[in-house]
Amino acid sequence: MSTIRSTSSRSDQVRSRQQQRTTERLKKSNQNVTHVASRPAMPVYSRSNIAGMNYTAPQQRARRQYYYSLGATGAEIRLPAIQTQNLGWRLLSAAILAFSFFALYFLFNSPDFQIQQLEAQGIQRLTTSDLNSVIDLQGKSIIYVNASKVQADLTEAFPELSNIQVSINMPNQVLITCTERQPVLAWKTESQTYWLDQEGVMIPPRGEFGELLTITASEEPPILAVIAPAETEAAAAEQKLSPAEIEGWGRQVDISLINAAFQLSLQVPQGTPILYNPEHGLGWEDPSGWDVYVGLTLNDIEYKLKAYQELIVKLGEEGITPSLVSFERLHAPFYRE
Repeated sequence: MSTIRSTSSRSDQVRSRQQQRTTERLKKSNQNVTHVASRPAMPVYSRSNIAGMNYTAPQQRARRQYYYSLGATGAEIRLPAIQTQNLGWRLLSAAILAFSFFALYFLFNSPDFQIQQLEAQGIQRLTTSDLNSVIDLQGKSIIYVNASKVQADLTEAFPELSNIQVSINMPNQVLITCTERQPVLAWKTESQTYWLDQEGVMIPPRGEFGELLTITASEEPPILAVIAPAETEAAAAEQKLSPAEIEGWGRQVDISLINAAFQLSLQVPQGTPILYNPEHGLGWEDPSGWDVYVGLTLNDIEYKLKAYQELIVKLGEEGITPSLVSFERLHAPFYRE
């Protein structure tokens, strides 16, 4: 009886182990099937059906169809279908590019951006026509205006202008603000008349300015020497001069000479012509017909005038009529007959 029970228990154990192994195999099989199914299937395209495989052609958008009715007959004509277009970024970029070209063409050629009239503030004797004859902006598009070049051209052509500023305002306004130098003295030679402002800058005479102290001279005013570094002398020699610079405009005279001329004009009768000689300095024309020179330094002008009066009295007593009297050196005056 015990032998039968022992055999039965062993059989149960064997069956239990086999059932457990079978269950484990089934689980592994299910896991492998699930892992393969989770992978995305590779698309397969073919012009014909493949046995065992279902082929699905890619869907295309249906084209819009249009029908045209022929009236009361009820008949209709189907017009050719129009394919629906998908507007993308390329078309948008092309539209932006075309608009940019159109905007540039409009800016360069539209009358709305063409300068019709030049505006200038600070000029008195000069006119806007004078300025435009140099910079030539009227009728041109404002896009072409270079403010720095306009300022440089005006400075070169008109030495009587200072503090030049050029403002460009859309759509077509160019405003020039500047200060026009005012003459205080006229320097007159046989061939040319120069105006000098209070800083001694030589400017061309334009129009009428009223009464100016006039100096009659045998040559142009003495120019201040500009000491340039050695390395810039060659460059300055090769530099192209403007017409104004060739004529001498814009150069500067020593301001002490102008001050001495005004000081001398207060010591002589009003209306007496003031003279300048490069050898004898400043002087005046005596009403009796001779020239009187006192040099360029008028610190002791009172003594020179007193000595001159004494000399003229002495010469008159001796019956001498001079053509020139010089008091350049107070202690060594001389005269010429």
